[in-house]
Amino acid sequence: MLINAVCRECGLTKKAVEYYIEQGLVAPSVQENGYRDFSDADLARLKKISVLRGLGLSVADIQGVLADLNLSLNDILHQKDLEISILQEKQELMQELARTQDWDNVQGKLVQLQAKQSVLERMRTAFPGYYGNYICQHFAPYLGEPVRTARQQEAFDTIIAFLDGIRFEIPSDLRTLYEEITLDHEDHILENMSVGMRDAVCDIERYIDENRETIETYMAYKQTAEYRASEVYRLEETLRQFNSASGYNDIFIPAMCRLSDSYRTYHEALQLANEKFLQQYPEWGGGSCE
Repeated sequence: MLINAVCRECGLTKKAVEYYIEQGLVAPSVQENGYRDFSDADLARLKKISVLRGLGLSVADIQGVLADLNLSLNDILHQKDLEISILQEKQELMQELARTQDWDNVQGKLVQLQAKQSVLERMRTAFPGYYGNYICQHFAPYLGEPVRTARQQEAFDTIIAFLDGIRFEIPSDLRTLYEEITLDHEDHILENMSVGMRDAVCDIERYIDENRETIETYMAYKQTAEYRASEVYRLEETLRQFNSASGYNDIFIPAMCRLSDSYRTYHEALQLANEKFLQQYPEWGGGSCE
């Protein structure tokens, strides 16, 4: 199929198709007369490109989606969700500015929002998929506090440097499992998990009493050979080892405590809750669930 027919079929202009060829998104064969010959596979690929461009994806994003459809689409979707959330907060600041005309106050809040955005974007990059979404949901409530002291600024800089220097890579043989987990966890589910975790930390005894049967069933399963031979176990161990070796536990978490008073309070409560949990279930032995 020649380019004019392709344009009619895909609803694209000739200039757009030629641009996608230049960017390496599609590579039709070239006939002896110099005309490009598009195969059925090229046509199907251009139709996908047309849809993705219509949804507002960049060429770089499209390249990622075409290489790995499910995981890339979900990563991009969550990135767009983050962008929308930040835009909504900026809209609220504009409304406040229009109402109060307090430029200094709004500027201060804007600086806080930009700092929050900077950290969350780096989290999404460092921890892709499900875990990145969870990390963002978990830490976002603690990233809105103003940075007023040199200690807080040092902590913020440490967090940025840490996130810029790491990347959680999934072993190839566990990638399918990770993708399935990513696809099955929507943002509202992750948000509920984060809220539920904070509630449990506030009253760990009540949480254990209300969920004792579920906890003990899960704990019993984690002691089985079946669990230790499972891909889920290997994925959890991969994450645990990464957190230990990368500095997540020793650099990132302490920096979050220095940056945010509310997070430090939560972290101290989490450690206490973890101690109480281990008193009842010493076989857990996994340390903090953060």
